[in-house]
Amino acid sequence: MEEKILIQQLKHKSQPALEHLIDLYSAYVSTIVRNIIGAQMRIEDIEEVVSDVFVLLWNNATQIQENGSLKSYIAAIARNQALKKLRNLDPQFCLLEEDILIVRDTNDPLKESENKQELEWIFSTMEKQDREIFLRYYFFFEKTKDIALQLKMNESTVRSRLLRGRAFLKQRLIEGGYEFENKHIQNG
Repeated sequence: MEEKILIQQLKHKSQPALEHLIDLYSAYVSTIVRNIIGAQMRIEDIEEVVSDVFVLLWNNATQIQENGSLKSYIAAIARNQALKKLRNLDPQFCLLEEDILIVRDTNDPLKESENKQELEWIFSTMEKQDREIFLRYYFFFEKTKDIALQLKMNESTVRSRLLRGRAFLKQRLIEGGYEFENKHIQNG
């Protein structure tokens, strides 16, 4: 079924349209969720998040733009729900490879909004290809070999660009007053 028709049917609360979308995208959603929380949580938690994604899709169907990509919209819901579940484990920190970036003050929603705007601005200043690689890897949890295949480049190039992107992001955040803690404990 064409996406526009599915979106229209979903907006009109068509149960068969939702069932079709579940059949079509449940494996895709499961992969996204598993990539984000699989190592930290049980299979039941993953299944719960996948179910939540389709409930949210159903409840927010009227907000879906008919000219947008339904697959991208569902992926964004999956990513956000998985990260929400993960944040419930430890709401204070966001991991960025070997460092722990302190970006959230859970008692101050205004500060969290400012942090998000700061990150969006920093991402917008990255080179286009570096930004795409960085977002695919850290926000959509794609593997480096899959990114390399999609972007027609060597996997080692993707890893180099990720390294450069992390250094760029870390430097900009430090300049903005954010703090990092090295999570590796050194024996003294």
